Amino acid sequence: MAELSQMPLEILEDIVRRAVSSGVSGMASQLASVNSIWQSIVEKTTFEELRLRVEDVAPMMEHLRSRPERFNLVRRIIFTVVLPVYSAADSASDRFGNDLVFSKSITTLLSHLGEWQSTGRTLELQLYIYSPADERFLLGDQWFRYLFGVVPGDLLHNRTYGSTLELYGNLKKKVPAVTKLTLRDDCERYIAASGIQCLFHVFSGLRDVDIRLWDFYKHTPDSVRRSTRRSMASALDQMASSIGSMRFHVKYYPPADQRYKGEKLYNSDVESDPLTVAYRNATQKMTIVDVHGMLGTPELFWPKEVNEANPAPFWPNLKYMELHYHILDPAGEWFFVPDAYGNRRVQAELPLHDLPMVFTPREDMNPLQNRYTADQDKMDDFYIVVAKAVTNMPKLQHLRLQALMYWNGQIVPFHVFTFTTDERVSRAVWSGSPPFEPSIDVLKAWRAMAYERGLYLSFESTRTE
Repeated sequence: MAELSQMPLEILEDIVRRAVSSGVSGMASQLASVNSIWQSIVEKTTFEELRLRVEDVAPMMEHLRSRPERFNLVRRIIFTVVLPVYSAADSASDRFGNDLVFSKSITTLLSHLGEWQSTGRTLELQLYIYSPADERFLLGDQWFRYLFGVVPGDLLHNRTYGSTLELYGNLKKKVPAVTKLTLRDDCERYIAASGIQCLFHVFSGLRDVDIRLWDFYKHTPDSVRRSTRRSMASALDQMASSIGSMRFHVKYYPPADQRYKGEKLYNSDVESDPLTVAYRNATQKMTIVDVHGMLGTPELFWPKEVNEANPAPFWPNLKYMELHYHILDPAGEWFFVPDAYGNRRVQAELPLHDLPMVFTPREDMNPLQNRYTADQDKMDDFYIVVAKAVTNMPKLQHLRLQALMYWNGQIVPFHVFTFTTDERVSRAVWSGSPPFEPSIDVLKAWRAMAYERGLYLSFESTRTE
């Protein structure tokens, strides 16, 4: 042991970390008893990531309070909310019960986290929500649920279609210690937009957010989806100014049969989709933006009309932006046209894993995906506006805009634009299949941007297969 203790601290930490994570019973306590250095390393390894359920929160807080310096060791809390088990025959009758269990669990967690003193160091909270009845595996082309065996279609999605978890309770006490909030991608349950808004209000010290929005409402009145997007817009509007990094995933599938239009999200042409406007405003506070699933529109970057209510946007600190957008705009119009090149390509993935016919919207019954060719006028307008926006992004180093299309379960990069800068040298590249050739007006707009920012700019348009 004496020779081990004389090793460099980094090597010693790696040895102890591997030993503690080996799963051998009592290993951590044995190593911690060697000396104070080993105890410090064991505690750092043990408390760096806490995996808690609601019944674990109070005992863990007592354990941390017994030696307050342990609070500084915690970097990540993974909090799992376990919802009640349901039956295969049941449908939506337990949703309110799920809301209550979720709300009680979150309220309990927040009541304890409110006592956590902010140290200025990173503390991430990850939320994961599931029911034991959700557990499944895919064998061949059939889903098997551990509690039910083979089920028709996909039981979880059939039950939770259009359902999100509401957060009830009087959540007023601030929790400044949490600096990053993550709603995990591997969680199949979604928190309602109003619940996300409550969490933003409570976590006053956030610097990073990784959030998800359920925006897939095809069997409900249009007002439901509009209301959800308004709530999410309100949540984005209320995000703390301290937040500098945002990852935002909007769960939405456009019509699988692209002969159909989408849903119009506002009443008149002078109006705008509130979520699009709130997203644009929120990104102006950011340094890093990574977004998936927004509806494509020039308004993601610039208002329809610049006026006192909608001033020209400016992104003083933005360095990195990636945006995966749908080829459908908030007015329900496509801005790609049927493929004029080669053989017609047909969509192979149905939304939500083979929903039963009763759940399958009319526009998804006969999938036809053939809009791969950009509408020249609409995409020219889009890229002219993007150039105008990039002019007002003085620190931007990386911009990637990718149109979304589903093919064999994968996202195919059939239309991608990238803009990168290295010192004063920059490149604007369009790539895709079929290739996109920007108009003279687009090139002029980007040259004007380069002139304003003092950049040397080169263009490239390539075809990808």
